[in-house]
Amino acid sequence: MRQLLKASISFGLIGCLILSPIEFVPVTNLIIQAKSASTTGTAERVTTEYTKVYASRSKKAKVILPLTFGTTVYQNATSGSWTKITYKGRTGWVPSDTLMPSLISTEYLVNRTTDLYATWSTKGKRVTTVRSWSRVVKTGEYGKWSRVRVGGKTGWLPSSYLRAPYSNNRITRTVYGSHTYGVDTQAEYDAVYKRVKAEFDAKYDSAEFGFSEYIFRVLDGERGNRDSSDPEYRTPNNGGLLMAEMALEPYFDGSMSMKTYEKMYRTDNFLRYIHSKYKSTGVEGDKKLKSAYDVLFRGKSDCDSKEQVKSLVYDLAGIDNVVVGDGVTHAILLFKVDEGWMGTNYKAFTKSDVNQLNSTNVYLSYTQKGTRMSY
Repeated sequence: MRQLLKASISFGLIGCLILSPIEFVPVTNLIIQAKSASTTGTAERVTTEYTKVYASRSKKAKVILPLTFGTTVYQNATSGSWTKITYKGRTGWVPSDTLMPSLISTEYLVNRTTDLYATWSTKGKRVTTVRSWSRVVKTGEYGKWSRVRVGGKTGWLPSSYLRAPYSNNRITRTVYGSHTYGVDTQAEYDAVYKRVKAEFDAKYDSAEFGFSEYIFRVLDGERGNRDSSDPEYRTPNNGGLLMAEMALEPYFDGSMSMKTYEKMYRTDNFLRYIHSKYKSTGVEGDKKLKSAYDVLFRGKSDCDSKEQVKSLVYDLAGIDNVVVGDGVTHAILLFKVDEGWMGTNYKAFTKSDVNQLNSTNVYLSYTQKGTRMSY
């Protein structure tokens, strides 16, 4: 089992480095300047440096109070290069270029162990250390840095160290337990489910996804010619037989019953049909890719997102499943049939294998909030 997972993740290091982190696009519009004489609002802002709050729009005006770096204030109005703000019940004016937008608090995963700094620089004072795969709340960003809150402490870390969470509380209505297929919103979930369900109802039971002629011939006892020196070896007919023999190995070696094998064969053929109809392009370096919606509607894919499409197809076919990975380089789907939990090698996991998976994988349950595999 350990070899299986190691091999799977190692494959990801070669074939799925498209998940390697890249830096977020820096925020470019941080200076708040209004063309009109005055605008009103109550937007939340964060100070980008030490600044003073003045009684009027002039640095010669009376200083009401100082504000330290990273202070959250509320914008009331703007005029020229000045912004009127309120902080703890006190109102005054500050230069607009000392403020940046404050983000709606969003939870993220930190994909590596890093220090949290008091400013957006590694030269800043270290606030605390954040361990890999800790959950943090992002409250602001500036350039290539993000302001986050974790364990009651607030500080800055590089935005490239953040990864979007794998589930979202905004998704309140699902069909198969808490499987969300990695999507971010209820609308995305509904669109993904509707599209694949319609295809499944119309096509899944059709003959095109059943056993091929070559599968039937091999089951009837026919075998391909393995002598590479024989001219027949390279004929399409012989190639079809040899491929059918390879495909039937899980049945021949006793890993699967014919009932299980036939279901998996049909389901995987249907999955290939889905990917051929809704074509997607593998995108290198886009760490935001993680959902079936990315594949089916945005036309972009990587390991995570393709396994989420597979998860939905398996759900529709009545095959319990879960996505496993290290959260950075690769993801694989595990499924449960009559013989037990299996992976890409179609060997049933032992109880110790399942226990190890439950205890060591980073996002074993990211589509099944809190659920663990049971032996």
